[in-house]
Amino acid sequence: MLPSVRHAVPGFHKALLLLVAATPALADVGAISVEVVDAVTRRPVDGVTITAESRDGRTRSATTQEGRALLDELDDGFFELRAESDGYVTAVEPAVRVLDQRTGRLRFELQPVPYVLEEVVVVARAREADPFGAVSNTFLSRDDLRNAPGSGSDVMRALSGLPGVVSNGEFAAFSVRGHGPKSNLIYVDGFPWQQVVHFEQTLGEEEEILNGGRYSIFAPNAIAGAEFSPGGWSAEFGGRYASLLQLEVVDGAPSPVGSLRLDLAGAELLYQGPSGIDDDTSMFVQARRFDFGQLFETIGEESLGAPVSTDVILKTHTRFDDDDEFEFLAIYAPEEYTRDITHILAAEEEGEAIEDVTVQNEEQDLVLIGGTWRRMFGSDGEWTNRLYYRASDRASSEGEAFPDLVPPGTPADQVPVRDRLLNVREKESEVGWRSDVSFGNGLGTFRAGLQLTSSDLDYSTVLREDWIRYIFESDDPRPSGANYIVLQPDEIDSSYIASETNYAAYGEQLFDWGDASLRAGVRYDHNGFGDEGLASPRFGFNYAVSSGLRLSATTGIFYASPSNLARAADPDNADLKSERLTHFSLGFDYRLGEKLDLLVEAYYQDLDNRLVDSGRTTGRLSNDGGGTNTGVDLVLARRFAQGWSADFVYSWNRYRVDDNDGRGEYDWDFTREHFVAVGGRWEINDRWQVAGRWKYGSGLPTYRYIVYEDVLAPNAPERYSQERFDLNAVRGDAFHSLDLRVDYRRPVGPVDLVLFADVLNVYGGPAGLQPEFNILTGGIVDEEEETLPLLGLIIEYAW
Repeated sequence: MLPSVRHAVPGFHKALLLLVAATPALADVGAISVEVVDAVTRRPVDGVTITAESRDGRTRSATTQEGRALLDELDDGFFELRAESDGYVTAVEPAVRVLDQRTGRLRFELQPVPYVLEEVVVVARAREADPFGAVSNTFLSRDDLRNAPGSGSDVMRALSGLPGVVSNGEFAAFSVRGHGPKSNLIYVDGFPWQQVVHFEQTLGEEEEILNGGRYSIFAPNAIAGAEFSPGGWSAEFGGRYASLLQLEVVDGAPSPVGSLRLDLAGAELLYQGPSGIDDDTSMFVQARRFDFGQLFETIGEESLGAPVSTDVILKTHTRFDDDDEFEFLAIYAPEEYTRDITHILAAEEEGEAIEDVTVQNEEQDLVLIGGTWRRMFGSDGEWTNRLYYRASDRASSEGEAFPDLVPPGTPADQVPVRDRLLNVREKESEVGWRSDVSFGNGLGTFRAGLQLTSSDLDYSTVLREDWIRYIFESDDPRPSGANYIVLQPDEIDSSYIASETNYAAYGEQLFDWGDASLRAGVRYDHNGFGDEGLASPRFGFNYAVSSGLRLSATTGIFYASPSNLARAADPDNADLKSERLTHFSLGFDYRLGEKLDLLVEAYYQDLDNRLVDSGRTTGRLSNDGGGTNTGVDLVLARRFAQGWSADFVYSWNRYRVDDNDGRGEYDWDFTREHFVAVGGRWEINDRWQVAGRWKYGSGLPTYRYIVYEDVLAPNAPERYSQERFDLNAVRGDAFHSLDLRVDYRRPVGPVDLVLFADVLNVYGGPAGLQPEFNILTGGIVDEEEETLPLLGLIIEYAW
């Protein structure tokens, strides 16, 4: 549906850059508001020394009883912020940007230490990932996300380079340790929400359906932090098993800041600051609209279709007193996509051959509304309640055009089209409540929670009439003597309307013995749609061998319930059971020097009740499959200091599955045996930043095939078909690419101008996707190995 845009329009941006470079800068000062809490008790820590250091000197302050400090009268530029206090690990945020006329916000979560540290000084980031989980757990700050090379305006692409994460840049979705993109578990401000990307297709090309959406609904600047775990996470979370991603939306700022972002596809407006309604309430707003259809028409790529997306996000944060706070979040993210006969014929007008005769229509509305009340009690207790409503309504249709049945130049309205042959409706809504509590006891910390949801589903699939399809598997049923398959309404049509109440409960004890810690927990899920009761024990062990070496081991059981679309695909799928993954991991994090860390983690996963597709002519699935997944992740990282950082990532993965149908084991669809990434970031000065990342991934498993010619003869039109066999018996081409990002910031009068160029696949390396078959010619569509420049201008104003 949406191959990447491969054209640059550099003239406008060059002119802007020359204009900005010639404009005198106006000097002013900014400030940073710092909040410091104990990472375990979540209570404010007073008396913490806060140091802000830049090339021009140092500024110090100390936190009050409320755990707050203000560093003001700071010049525009980058500062290293350090928080130091007896009994805590020193925390450092290495590159905090101070901007004129505005007050930034930074939160330190200090890890307590029960003994006097010797040998070397341990230094942590301002916020760290779950300390009771695996060493591979990672926390990315807002600064990390918005400066990641290859991210453009997409927070999901900024995750590339994390342990176990594989992304070639073509899609916003990502694969973790060989699992598919749709197996990742995602929470937004603590609310479970999987649909965080646009154009995640139900119908269309296979690579679009399998690999997830193209663009995230979140800009990197909209996310305050992202916590990622590739396996072995807490019993608090359940529903999918590949990875856990927790996104935290920005909740405002002490001083008001507005920004307007312009690029070739559309515009984005952001506001963060006081609400203007209540003195104790801050607010964040994101509103953006991208019209890619207009962009494609402008650059001569109209044949791609006309996708349009809109994102509106509102978040408020209110602090009632020292113990109570409330957050409100609302997200509305509609989208639509059309590819009709005018788009198909546009390829000829652009001097290219028609390669795809698919006509598509898709409309979707996404809504999430939620409130979070957080209350502190006692000396170390915390009780959080979340109430939310989420809904999605998607209508998709697919058909086929026949431009080769009429002479070239025939008007579009006279070209034969079988429109809306296959129609899928996906409508669902859910009301949910989450209640989580934690408090200290004689053993450490106890945590427990209850989750209750009421879900309504209305799914349907309707095939208007028989439809010949030209790509099939060897064991797919087809007409006698025919080298194609025929989809028939009796086999395809389905309807699934259901309402169920699901609930989950968990409890876990965190044992903290100083050098060692243990998390032992269990989760219970009741799935009303599958009538299942599932128990999931989880364990995580950590041991600090020294101040520079940490070992971790995790194990547990993780379940993934069948998607609603899978249950709705056939009446027999209503009783499908959840897939079960048993996870083991062992790893270490070793500090090679003051700024250099080495992380290595090995894992083994055993998969039962894996869903198996019965073929292309029906929607039936079974739980007959199984599999094993083994691998190692390695990360060598140089922490940001003296203006630069760098990292090297390597992952080895072997994911084998068995459908238990007599064909034996084969490599899973998303496993790349080897993946390598090398990245770095350099802040040249207060105006210029440069970042880059090179990636390589070995080929994906693929099939062997036979091509048949003129399979409809003696009838028209001429069509070729592809019969696939030996599923995933061979490997496709590897992918490799280089992403570069350059940012330039300069104050111009009362505003700041930011120009950025985020260039994906600088030298046009191969994307390494599955080969696409052309039914018009019988050939493989040549993969576009070109560069994608994402260019934009951001105008910021503070008052």
